[in-house]
Amino acid sequence: MSTRSSHNWQTQPGYMDSLHLNERFPANNRWGIPQLTPVTKQHLPDTLIAYGYRARPKEPFKAPATHFFLDDYRFESVWRFPRKTLPKARKYPFVLTPDFSLYRDWPLAAQLWNVYRSRWCGAFWQRQGLWVIPTVSWSSADSYPFCFLGIPKGSVVAVSAVGVKWRTDLLEHALFVKGFQEMLRQIEPVSVIAYGSLPPICNELTAVIHRPTRWDKRRKEITQTRH
Repeated sequence: MSTRSSHNWQTQPGYMDSLHLNERFPANNRWGIPQLTPVTKQHLPDTLIAYGYRARPKEPFKAPATHFFLDDYRFESVWRFPRKTLPKARKYPFVLTPDFSLYRDWPLAAQLWNVYRSRWCGAFWQRQGLWVIPTVSWSSADSYPFCFLGIPKGSVVAVSAVGVKWRTDLLEHALFVKGFQEMLRQIEPVSVIAYGSLPPICNELTAVIHRPTRWDKRRKEITQTRH
């Protein structure tokens, strides 16, 4: 049913589609998590650059990708204002999907919502013609039914253990490795791009393409300068 003021809700300032429900994408799951187009092994970035970070002139990358392995508040804008932030994503040949956090002590509904938001941004960027590499993350086994949805089998994917205390916390180590194994089982990725280090066993399970973090590069520069 419509009223005399119904049309006002389709325009600013009354526009209320902050959840982007008027722009949906094809999905093959009951939650409506958008399905992404696979990225082949022929299309791989040579480095990963944090969203909002500008490469220095002496860093002549051929095919950089922007990533979102950052605190969520640093890239919340790509969800809230997808069209306004689109030019930033277009600056790079590749863009990874946002890595919205999944914490095992969060309600599953919140984790599911962050998976939806990540895939939605990826589907939106793909519709705009960008090369999009799916970022995969998980929490505990409770997230497995939904955290891998929307990523086609046989695609290139990106992961990171930055922020995971796998070197000092046995539980976090086990949760990451089990999630990594489940990702391989469900998605069967053709290649895995890792931002930073992963638990060594992950490198034995599949072919992993490692890309150093910004701090890895900085430490290497300092070491080379000292020597």
